[in-house]
Amino acid sequence: MVARDGGNVVISLSDKRLLSMDEFAIYTSMGMNRTRELAELSGALFRAGRRILVDRAKFDRWCDEHTEA
Repeated sequence: MVARDGGNVVISLSDKRLLSMDEFAIYTSMGMNRTRELAELSGALFRAGRRILVDRAKFDRWCDEHTEA
């Protein structure tokens, strides 16, 4: 969902493929240290220069594969 807030564009986290570490912490409802560990463990960590991003789609697939039934 894309919305405008004044002059800014607001995009929901579920519509974004790459999340910043802050956004990923909100997405997972966990602290920064644990989200960094999960991003590395799942192979979803993505570096673009100095920016550290998390591939949400890759993380979601990893979660689905590691969910106990």
